[in-house]
Amino acid sequence: MILGLAAWAFVLSWDSAASSGEQAFLVGLYLAKGVFHFLWSPLFFTFKRPDWALVEVPFLWLSVLALCVLLRDWSVLASWLIVPYLAWVNFAAIQNAKIVRLNAPFAKAAG
Repeated sequence: MILGLAAWAFVLSWDSAASSGEQAFLVGLYLAKGVFHFLWSPLFFTFKRPDWALVEVPFLWLSVLALCVLLRDWSVLASWLIVPYLAWVNFAAIQNAKIVRLNAPFAKAAG
């Protein structure tokens, strides 16, 4: 659902972009967010390193916040469509922090 809303926001922004330069900027924003989005799961689940995933969370959060703020220049609706994503990252970060606090250390689990 959240990625669907983000895709809808991308389409709205893309259609409102005035130039190919603005469209390239949008692609860059989404690529940055995508890298951080798809990096978190392997850190947390595959490598069993919630501590590393927690270190990555601020980068994901900032990339989603950047979308929320910057998409407003192209579409107010697109900006609002990102808000649930930001809320979800906040919720996931809190859970991630609790897991780290309650289950540390993790260095032996990765080996």
